[in-house]
Amino acid sequence: MDPKAVQTELEKKGVRPVYFLVGTERMKARELVKKIQAAALQGEGANDFNLEKVDASEVGLEAILDAAQGTSLLGGVKVIVARNAEELRNLDRLADYLNSLSSIEPRRPDQVGSVLILISKSLDGRKKASKSITELAALVSCDGIEEKDRGPWVEFLAKRRGAVLSDSERIALRGLDPWTLDIVDQEISKLELVGDDESLRSEAIGNGLSTFAQDHFMDALFTRDSKKALEWVHHFSGDIDVQLPFLGLVAWNFRQLKQYVLEQETRTPPVERRYPALVGKLDRWRRYWDRPSLHTFEHCLFEIDFSLKNTRLTGQGLWTQLIWKGLSHQVRG
Repeated sequence: MDPKAVQTELEKKGVRPVYFLVGTERMKARELVKKIQAAALQGEGANDFNLEKVDASEVGLEAILDAAQGTSLLGGVKVIVARNAEELRNLDRLADYLNSLSSIEPRRPDQVGSVLILISKSLDGRKKASKSITELAALVSCDGIEEKDRGPWVEFLAKRRGAVLSDSERIALRGLDPWTLDIVDQEISKLELVGDDESLRSEAIGNGLSTFAQDHFMDALFTRDSKKALEWVHHFSGDIDVQLPFLGLVAWNFRQLKQYVLEQETRTPPVERRYPALVGKLDRWRRYWDRPSLHTFEHCLFEIDFSLKNTRLTGQGLWTQLIWKGLSHQVRG
C-alpha cells in the first residue's frame, strides 16, 4: 500500500490492527502515524493510557506484542508505535500474532481494541515471517523520493510553511545530496528564518556556501572554463560538510544537462517540466558538450563522489582533478 491509499482507507473504512511502515523516508512515516493515531483515537487526546511509543531495538518484540494484546486502562483503543523495527530479530512471533487476529481488515476503532504501528527502514523478504507480514499486515511503503518527484515535494513543503521560493532556490533544494524530506524541510525553515534579505537567503542553502559562489563555479564548469572554475574552488574545498551537499547540486545539474543534450540530439520532448531559469542555463551550456565529453565528466564525478564519501578527503586536490580531468575531452565543434 502507499500512504495515500492508507489515508483514504482511514477516512472511509476505519483502522487495521497492524501497520508495518517500511522505507527510509521518516517524514512520510511520521505523518502517516499521526493520521492513523487520530483515526484510531477518534479525536481523543493522546495520553499515557491510550498511546505507547517505544524503541523496538531497546524493548524487543515480546514487550511490543504484550502491549498490543493489552487494553487501555481507561477503555477504548490503545495505539502502540514501535520505531526501529528493523532491529527486531524474531519476526516469527509477529507472524503468529497476525495469524491469531480474528480480522485484519479495516474496522471501526471500537472493534479493533489495539492498533500496532511498526516503523522499519527495511523488511527482509527472504525470511519466512516476511510473507505473513506482507499478506496480513498493512505493509506501507515509505521509500525515498525519486528525483523526478522532488519538485512537487519541494513545493508542498514550502507551501506548508508559507514560504515563497525563487527558481534558483528550487533548483538548489532539488539538488541537495543527501536528499530527504526532513533535510529539505530544514533548509526551507532556514529560508523562513532569514526572511526577505537576499544576501542572507543566498547563504541559507548549502551549509553556508553562497548561491553567488555556486552559480559562478557551476557556470564556469559547465561552460568548460577551467581557469574560472579553479578560482572558485577554495570557497568550498575546506569543509567536508559543505562539499558533499554542493557535489550533489553539481551532479544534479549535470544529470539535467546530460538529459537535455540527449533530448536536443534526438528531438524528443523533455521527460519532466523544468523551470525557465534552468532551461536557459541548459540551453547555453549544451553547446560546450557532446556525448563523449559527457561520459568523461560523468566518470570524474563518480570518482570524486567515491573519494568524498568513502575516504573523507578534503582540499582543493580532488576538485582540481575534477576540473582538469573532467574538462579534458575535446568537444567537436
